[in-house]
Amino acid sequence: MKPEENELNPYQKTLLPFDPIVLAREAAGKWILVLVIAVIVGMFAYIYTDSMYVPFYRTSATLVLTTRDSASTFYDSLDATSSLATVFTEVLNSSVMYNNIVRELGMDSFRGAIHAAAIESTNLMTVQVTAADPRTAFQVIRILLEQHDTVTYEIMGDIVLEVLEPPVVPTAPANQTDSARSFVLAFAAAAVAAFAVLAVMAYFRDVVRSKEEAEAKLDCWCLAEIQHETKRLSLPERILRRKRSILITDPQTNFRYVTTMSKLSRRVEQNMHGGKVLMVTSVMENEGKTTVAANLALALSKKYPKVLLMDCDLHKPAIRKVMEQGLPELCTQDVIQGKAWLADAVKTDKRSRLQMLFAKRSNPQEAGDMIGSAGMAAMIAQARAQFDYVVIDLPPMSAAPDSEAVTELADAALLVVRQNGVLAGDLNRAIEDLQRGKAKLLGCVLNNVYATRFFSGEGYGSGHGRYGGYGSYGHYGRYGRYAAYTQKQDEA
Repeated sequence: MKPEENELNPYQKTLLPFDPIVLAREAAGKWILVLVIAVIVGMFAYIYTDSMYVPFYRTSATLVLTTRDSASTFYDSLDATSSLATVFTEVLNSSVMYNNIVRELGMDSFRGAIHAAAIESTNLMTVQVTAADPRTAFQVIRILLEQHDTVTYEIMGDIVLEVLEPPVVPTAPANQTDSARSFVLAFAAAAVAAFAVLAVMAYFRDVVRSKEEAEAKLDCWCLAEIQHETKRLSLPERILRRKRSILITDPQTNFRYVTTMSKLSRRVEQNMHGGKVLMVTSVMENEGKTTVAANLALALSKKYPKVLLMDCDLHKPAIRKVMEQGLPELCTQDVIQGKAWLADAVKTDKRSRLQMLFAKRSNPQEAGDMIGSAGMAAMIAQARAQFDYVVIDLPPMSAAPDSEAVTELADAALLVVRQNGVLAGDLNRAIEDLQRGKAKLLGCVLNNVYATRFFSGEGYGSGHGRYGGYGSYGHYGRYGRYAAYTQKQDEA
């Protein structure tokens, strides 16, 4: 065996390159569709079961068995009862008794059942009549009690049957409908089936669900895999549906999240190669670009005294809310339009000493004109001269062409990708657009990654990071042992 082949044996890839919880969450996100399908299937099952339901009614009488011979004992009656029960059932169902019943009822036929059974250790016997309606059941058992002796006299001999408990007209069917049970079973089965189908469909969606998939499907590096951090920790926040800002300066933020952002800032710093201005964007809304930009700036501010977080999303500015700051007197638009100097419009965060420039909302036409104006270029030039690093938050590329315009002014770009969100094809088209500008595309950040402890992704000791056993520089990565082995095989 070749040494290279032997070295590959200890390293085995998992069945899925991402945590299966991602598929479960996507299927669960369509719970309304699952509910509708389950209700429809359940209702069909209910209607079918109800339409096929045929009720029957049962009434009974208790008879005591005695003998005409006074010398007979109680034990003789017991023996007679147990032996007579089976025979009595056959007699009551005989053609003679059947004809009597039909004649008395004035019917063409009788569809039902007659059964007699002895009560154990007694000289009692029960007679049950089952029919399609309560009236027929009661009339049939009354006829049996009145006329059975004319048919059974020769068989019974000295045995006498007396009514101990007379029959009553049944008020409810003896068999209950299974419609409700059918609905529950069909509902549960349909819900499980629909959930499974949605999970399978989610699996075949061409999206990015892990760092491994990002580097396999996208035409850029994946610099970090940021796992999901809940925005509602306390019960009041969940009840009132209030979201907190996820900041690495917040003590409630998970240590793993803080560590990942610190690693991301180091990778960005290493790849800037002396550049200062970094633009952060995404393809669609709600991918977490603003939170990533804010935390990246906070991480950089721990090392550098002059870091500026600039809000250039003039369509839906959000830096102020994320940083939990009040309304500014001067904003990005004032600096672009020459109404204020950059130094006058910048605010400083008291906790981190991060400096921030907030924006206000503008209409799309004004926002586009300002981003592409000479004032925008002058503002970035001022920032470049005054700060160690400038992190610019821009609108999503699907909402406005602002990001493409800023690529001519920034030094580097970062694309934020939400797990299981935008299709890989759309992401690659956005990557191509970013790569056409002067700004160097550092790569993407896979954000809001859901993973259990078995698929920890980014982090120490996980074996799935860029420098782990499955990463780009690991044993199976783009430059890892497996790549070297395949290259040798190709050369051979």
